[in-house]
Amino acid sequence: MKIVADENILALDGWFGKKVTLQLLPGRDISAEHLRDADALLVRSITRVDRHLLQGSPVSFVGTATSGTDHLDLDWLRQQGITVSDAAGANANAVVEYVLAALAALVQRDDFALWQSRVAVVGAGHVGGALLRRLQSLGIDCVACDPLQQIVSGVDYVPLDEALDADVVCLHTPLTRGGEHATWHMLNHRRLSGLRPETVLINAGRGEVIDSEALQGLLQRVPEQRVILDVWENEPSPAASLLRQVTLGTPHIAGYSVEAKLAASRCVLTRLCQHFGKKPPAMLAPGSLPLTVHDERFSAAPGMTGRGDKRDEQVFADIVLATFSPARVSQRFAELYHPAAAGQGGAQVFDRLRRELAMRREFSACHLHAAAYSPQLAGWLHAAGFVLQA
Repeated sequence: MKIVADENILALDGWFGKKVTLQLLPGRDISAEHLRDADALLVRSITRVDRHLLQGSPVSFVGTATSGTDHLDLDWLRQQGITVSDAAGANANAVVEYVLAALAALVQRDDFALWQSRVAVVGAGHVGGALLRRLQSLGIDCVACDPLQQIVSGVDYVPLDEALDADVVCLHTPLTRGGEHATWHMLNHRRLSGLRPETVLINAGRGEVIDSEALQGLLQRVPEQRVILDVWENEPSPAASLLRQVTLGTPHIAGYSVEAKLAASRCVLTRLCQHFGKKPPAMLAPGSLPLTVHDERFSAAPGMTGRGDKRDEQVFADIVLATFSPARVSQRFAELYHPAAAGQGGAQVFDRLRRELAMRREFSACHLHAAAYSPQLAGWLHAAGFVLQA
């Protein structure tokens, strides 16, 4: 059996026996030529899988180590009898932590009053639902907008226009182009123009949900509007001018964590083995990876509200950003992605930054001493996903 796979899918090499040939390639370089004698194809979101790639090949299984499937021509694959598997939900926690880190950056930079704000989550599927539950556990007021499902208990569901009136709007919808609830350019000129200047807009879902030209127009008229983008129209070559207008801009890395990648690999490989009647490999578990233990820079004396004269909100933001800082990624992205690189070199910048984040760990890998923080702060850290030790 021959498997062709994106080289950025974690923990593939070494888990197959001598009877399996594994060819690892950059996702953007996978071509029909590589698949002429392949039985299975494993990809991430940057590889378009359709008739042009697979026609005439013996591939009978396609797995994507991502939650979304808009890079797959599902209708054509189904017509060809090709089994398709995704890793829906595998990166949900990583994306949730990206959103929390982005908000922490605003707390740190702008003294943003997160716990006095209302957060609207548009799209309550795997990622959006997980974000709503995390916000609830943190004691942050939140509402949801999702006409297709209302599954998160204790959360009010509101129409889109009402959701867009919140203090923070987080987009986590799939990309759909047809039907009553199509999401392509869901945030068009009219809806973007209706945003309050104080509203923070975060998109870590699909870039095409926002009309980028309309967004650039908004940011020209209202430069103080805070917009955080991890996904873009025209990836991997978004408009360089838009990158310089947004508050934070990152190259589609919200779901990039060691834990998320391992979960996605485990999901796809299990289904691949089921398809071919093989025994699933015994893969590395996140619990066997080394922990990240913060030092005393983030500790305060027992009973204190925070570190020095800092409030709990600021210390919370410090700890989150010491674990993962979207602002540092954004700064690096802006440095590398100048207008001259926005064409052919855009994909190289995207991929280079993703490789630099190959070992990003989630909050659960960070252990803290509970006694060093106020009860309120310790509760927030635990709710966010950090492990607190006595």
